[in-house]
Amino acid sequence: MVSAASVASAGPIDQARQLYNDGDYEAVVEKMRPVVKRSPRDGNANYFLGASLYALGQLDEAVKPLETAEGRGVADAARILAIMALDRYDASDASKHIDAWAAALTKSKKPKSEEFEFISRRAIQLGNMLDRVECIEVIDSINVDSATFFEVYRLSSAAGSLLPPDAVSRLGAGGDANELSVAYMPENRSELLWAAADTSGCFNLYGADILDDGSIDHSTILDDALREGGSAQFPFLMPDGVTLYFANNGENSLGGYDIFMTRRSDGDGEGKEYFQPQNVGMPYNSPFNDFMMAIDEASGLGWWATDRNQIPGKVTVYVFIPSQMRVNVEPDNPNLADIARLSSIALTQKEGVDYAEMLRTHLPGRNDAGVTQSASSPAFALDMGNGKIYYSLNDFKNDRARSAMLEALATDASLRKQLKDEEALRERYRNGDRTVSRAILDSEKQTAQLRRRAMSQRNNAVRLEKQ
Repeated sequence: MVSAASVASAGPIDQARQLYNDGDYEAVVEKMRPVVKRSPRDGNANYFLGASLYALGQLDEAVKPLETAEGRGVADAARILAIMALDRYDASDASKHIDAWAAALTKSKKPKSEEFEFISRRAIQLGNMLDRVECIEVIDSINVDSATFFEVYRLSSAAGSLLPPDAVSRLGAGGDANELSVAYMPENRSELLWAAADTSGCFNLYGADILDDGSIDHSTILDDALREGGSAQFPFLMPDGVTLYFANNGENSLGGYDIFMTRRSDGDGEGKEYFQPQNVGMPYNSPFNDFMMAIDEASGLGWWATDRNQIPGKVTVYVFIPSQMRVNVEPDNPNLADIARLSSIALTQKEGVDYAEMLRTHLPGRNDAGVTQSASSPAFALDMGNGKIYYSLNDFKNDRARSAMLEALATDASLRKQLKDEEALRERYRNGDRTVSRAILDSEKQTAQLRRRAMSQRNNAVRLEKQ
């Protein structure tokens, strides 16, 4: 009540500032529209109107008042316009607004903040990346639950296995990996790679050799330098045993996590050396989080995940055709920015190619012998905690364990349907139908219950198989 009274007694700009700081952007817009109409050159009124429209996601409407405020020397207006330009992949426009931001700070005798330096670096990185956007064919995109996104990576046996984070402790390699990361084991099951936090709270990549008896040797940090001042996660080792893809959010990232590639020497264990990581560039990376690059040479397909589409609780997994040699999009291509940010995967595709048929025939599954099979066959990777991975119901020796796994697979099917229905509800909500909000909350509870049930059934299958 005191806060409301103080806002009511303040002037319009002070009211707007208080409401903006409180996050009540709709109220700011309502108060500032008439002020801007009366005083169209008022820098502060235009700033609070534009900044609130930006916060509400009304980007087109936000531009004019923010540009007016920028012209009146409001530094924060230039800051937001620079961020908007970066999100549009317009490096030139971003640089223009960064210059205006710098001028406003100089005029007001304020120092350049860490955010200013960060956004300035991002603009330079964006410009450099746009000069070398790789030509790739993205043949599918799948919006999936962020907690289990790696389950849609249909790798052949030769590409190794992606394992859930708790596999690290169940395999006897110490504490769990980061709950948002994924562990990796090559086809020969000679080592395990994962990400875990160190004493500073940053995530490092760890590795451990798997001995002949299935036990795990002591773990070591792969290389502190792979973090590049941030955290490193999501390792994937190519079959050559040398090329490592991973993600970090360090100083050479465009924003959030970016995908990097490094190569390692042929030394054993702790003797391996990792070379300077290289950002793989666009369209793989974006100002958002991009991670878990996996390339399957046997099927000729690759995958990576990203939250660039900003779908709550979801990430998008892109399936693409890797190239043997990098070829970049021509810098004068009118669709360069759209290709770089993957506004439509159709822009990356060739005319007359049946990509649906390519997906149907190239996506691998596994049979009980570890040989690729039809993608229509049920596929799973169940870590048994002793260095073994089960890929087929035929791997089970215990009938009760096999039955428990069947129940888990049935629950998985129910979960997929539940998530599909839930996504349809979310789409209705995004399109303005607020009547489905209660249904979404109920669906989220059912989704959580199904996840817990599937995990319990999997754990039960492992326990029964070990009896």
